[in-house]
Amino acid sequence: MKKLLMVLPMVLLAFTLAVAQRTITGTVTDDEGTPLIGASVLVKGTTSGTITDVEGAYSLRVPEGSNTLVFSYTGYANQEIEIGAANVMDVSLSESAELLDEIVVTALGFETKRSKVGVASSTVDGGALTRSGEVGLINSLAGKSAGINIVSSSGDPGSGARIQIRGATSITGDLQPLIVIDGVPIFNDSYYGEAFGGQARGNSGSLGSGGGVTQQSRLNDINPEDIASVEVLRGASAAAVWGSRAANGVIVITTKKGRYNRNKQWNVTFNSSVAFDEVNQEVPLNNEYGRGNNGQFQFNPTGGRSWGDRIADRPGGTDAFITDPNAAGYAGYFETADGTRYYALANGTATNTHGGKNSRDIFSPYETLFQTGSTVSNSLGVTSATENGSVYFSVANLRQEGVIKSGSDYDRTTARLNATTRLGDKFTVDVNAGYTYSTSNRVQMGSNLNGLFLGGLRSAIDFNDGAYEGTYVDPSGKAFPDRQRAYRNPLGASTNSIYDNPAWMIRNIESTTKVNRILGKVELRYEPTSWLNLTARTGLDTYTDEREDVYPVISAGTNSGGRFTKETITRTQINSDFIARARFDLTDQIALSALVGMGLNDQRLDDHGANARSFINPFSPPQLNNATNFELFNREEVTRTAGVYTTLGFEFYDQVYLNLSGRNDWLSTLPTSDNSVFYPAADVAWQFTKLMSNRDVLSSGRIRAGYGQVGRGPDPYLTGIDFYAPTASNTGFGEGWGPGVNPGSYGGAFAQSTIAGNPDIKPEIKTEVEAGVDLGFLKERINLGFTYYNNTTDDLIIAVGQPSSTGFTQQIANAASIENKGIELEVDFGIIDNQDLSFNIYGNFTRNRNEVTKMTGTESLLLAGFSGGSSRAVVGEQLGVLFAGTWARDANGNLDLDEDGFPQLGSTSGVIGDPNPDWKAGVGGLVTYKGFSLNILFDHSEGGEIWNGTRGALAFFGMAGYTATTTDLTSQQANELKIFGGSTVAEQYPFWQNADGSYTVRGEIKDYGAGQVFVDEQFYRNGPGSGFTGPEEEFVEDATWSRLREVTLSYNFGNNLTNWLRGASLSFTGRNLLLWTDYQGNDPDTNLTGAGQNGFGLDYFQNPGTRTYRIALNLNF
Repeated sequence: MKKLLMVLPMVLLAFTLAVAQRTITGTVTDDEGTPLIGASVLVKGTTSGTITDVEGAYSLRVPEGSNTLVFSYTGYANQEIEIGAANVMDVSLSESAELLDEIVVTALGFETKRSKVGVASSTVDGGALTRSGEVGLINSLAGKSAGINIVSSSGDPGSGARIQIRGATSITGDLQPLIVIDGVPIFNDSYYGEAFGGQARGNSGSLGSGGGVTQQSRLNDINPEDIASVEVLRGASAAAVWGSRAANGVIVITTKKGRYNRNKQWNVTFNSSVAFDEVNQEVPLNNEYGRGNNGQFQFNPTGGRSWGDRIADRPGGTDAFITDPNAAGYAGYFETADGTRYYALANGTATNTHGGKNSRDIFSPYETLFQTGSTVSNSLGVTSATENGSVYFSVANLRQEGVIKSGSDYDRTTARLNATTRLGDKFTVDVNAGYTYSTSNRVQMGSNLNGLFLGGLRSAIDFNDGAYEGTYVDPSGKAFPDRQRAYRNPLGASTNSIYDNPAWMIRNIESTTKVNRILGKVELRYEPTSWLNLTARTGLDTYTDEREDVYPVISAGTNSGGRFTKETITRTQINSDFIARARFDLTDQIALSALVGMGLNDQRLDDHGANARSFINPFSPPQLNNATNFELFNREEVTRTAGVYTTLGFEFYDQVYLNLSGRNDWLSTLPTSDNSVFYPAADVAWQFTKLMSNRDVLSSGRIRAGYGQVGRGPDPYLTGIDFYAPTASNTGFGEGWGPGVNPGSYGGAFAQSTIAGNPDIKPEIKTEVEAGVDLGFLKERINLGFTYYNNTTDDLIIAVGQPSSTGFTQQIANAASIENKGIELEVDFGIIDNQDLSFNIYGNFTRNRNEVTKMTGTESLLLAGFSGGSSRAVVGEQLGVLFAGTWARDANGNLDLDEDGFPQLGSTSGVIGDPNPDWKAGVGGLVTYKGFSLNILFDHSEGGEIWNGTRGALAFFGMAGYTATTTDLTSQQANELKIFGGSTVAEQYPFWQNADGSYTVRGEIKDYGAGQVFVDEQFYRNGPGSGFTGPEEEFVEDATWSRLREVTLSYNFGNNLTNWLRGASLSFTGRNLLLWTDYQGNDPDTNLTGAGQNGFGLDYFQNPGTRTYRIALNLNF
């Protein structure tokens, strides 16, 4: 009986709710009867509504007492229709001459109309992302939005990219934007980990060296097929509700939801694609001269140089190996698995420059090391929706084999469930859950003795890296199995080859990752009245990254003897928000919308593992206990942020919109006595064309302006004294790139940091103003948006020098400022728009100027690079300028030449270039004709410089393409032209004299301002002509590039093809098909230090970029 009494009121309540409402159905079409997909149907005065399906149909449950439905669609005039007694309402909408009232997603994940926002933002449709064929989200945004600068790390599978919105806003802090998915912030970084150096204190932009490989962006864990749209919020005013996390802008991602159809059937979509990748640009190399020095072949040349004899002058045929154990120069032999033997060769002489090297065969590193990569992707999506809820489910797998022949792959499996359900009239529950499992193998790169290109491009062109593994037999006959043969270890006689043979390296050195990640959100919305909406939202982002690095005992450099590293990184972020939203009509012409919320964010990091060095048993599988040196490492962090925030939106006469907002944060990384920070913001927009009676030409116009403050909280534990396990990479702002030296000789003890904390540390604060205008002409056939912005970030956190009497070398302090100003332009031209044919051109333009305006205690601060060429923060310059050695110059800026007419190395270093582009632009076009569509996107970056350290090093080794120039000289020229060092060509190279008395010599004639000289090996190897012996200034190049970023041709076979197949389409995509640049290296769209560091503009033997060809099939059931 007691149970019956409890159940009866619930049944009566459910019956009351059911009879207090009714369902309205119908269709929404345009003037010609074409269904409008995604049109909005809203109960006026409430937030209850729905959207139309692919047939323009809708079904909406209307509460009792509601009298009016509002129908709207982008580019069409709204209609408000009284319900009356009808249960079926079919509506036809007409095109509107008003400014396009697009729906945009705010920083907190709510939708609003673009016309009501006074700041600039860009929306990229999910279809544009998947059409690009990119594996990762960030690279797929390139060229599609103003105000952003995207630079790739490399073409390695799963690699990330460096993205900046409106310039750099910190010197040592993270520069990546906040990523918000469905209202929940997530991790977006390329965390390097502790195993190879960890993090320099107070430098969150430098998370270690990454073990000499390209670390993956965690944003790549998201399946692009799950994305409905991406909103790029560029301004501080738009991002201010995220307070201490919004200094770099916000990218808001909205994932897909279930779609309603009138038959309440399930919609199933299957996508399958296969793509092929190839290296998009090769470094120009010396293909004319072999290994050696002074124009003569050397079997194992000093320094591994390629200044030997001319390959074309060799007799050809088989090399004259020294196979007799009793002969002079016999050094044993190297035998590969197939029985091929390699012996020593006699060195060249003045009378026989090729020595025993007869063969004219050459071996391109691109043929030895690279292949056609492939990517196979399959995804299945299922959606459905009713009046009471919706569901979207997907599962996908991507398998990518990189362009490197071995050791380079990426495998990602994802699953996502987004569900929404209504619990009566007032409650709605959203549950979003995503899971990603990914694995990858990554290849060594950069300034790294194990690096792919460090050994690959330095290898002499007449040395076959393809014969890389076998047994060395010494002159006594003793065999040494499992040796590698490299160009500086041509018989495998040494266990340390100085540089690894790259073909051996990609098959024997392992750097693997295994990632499990969960993204989730639970959101409860309660609407007690038609004007009030309450939202409780909790989101989770957690992942575990298991990494293993294995270096066999015969690896080069500091890993010689063997190294095994095992590391587990776990990061968790929980974010909760409680939000109340309300809307009031204050008068007939003035409305107010208000939002009040509070948020809690908890982030945790656990990074632990071990290094094992010097293997006891070199043939044992990787084990931590198989080493004579063993060390443990760990790092733990906890950061918490609590915030309260509010926004007030005023609407005046349906044309002026004023938004005020503010957020107050309490940060655990600030001193407990002063951990509160307030961030205000305001923006205003005026649709001035609503006052115009004639809008035939200027259809719509909006003036807007915004002001806002956002910030960046300090890294954890900067307020006190720090203790750490000393390594060669984490004792400050370390120099260099590649594996850090992490010796076990410290015995596991901790040392006090030489950088003191600061108990008065404050957050970095960015203040920004912007103003702009949006114009639409000829009924929005032509649309233009222009924005000017200026932002200043103060209290930047850097390490400031301290007197030795303090016991510290530096102290963390708020001691710097930086400024950005720029313009953004976005255009869209609808040239043709009819039922069968449409043609649209779109474009964007960005120009940003940045300046480091203040740094207390120093004029220059290292961001990334080497003790020579580096990217630095310099007062009065843009962030990241290239700083290195320069040519000696006179008072007028002319080269200071030596007595023979050669330039001389200067005695000081200075700014030699600026990697920041002058401007960037993207221009695209979309043509559709019946079922066909063609989309083309060009991307351009103008100006900026890049330090081509690769070319500088190759010049020293004689492997740079331009060092292989061959010049014919008369006898008089050869006896008069000086080479570096004072000799004449004839004196240095008598063996290159021809029978007629002329000379055919390696080198070229130049005039630096004091008459002609001959630039040859001596200038590059012993003089200032290389990156090792001369100024880095010589190797700074123009970074301008243009590329055909995307081309997609697709055909839509139509709808309802069969009873079970609703639609199908086939598309062909090319990405990075053409590249126009004068840069003499890899693709200039690259960065040595990856996505996580603030220094850039450095190219030093990183792995190449790629071009892609893709075919995709889409089926709808």
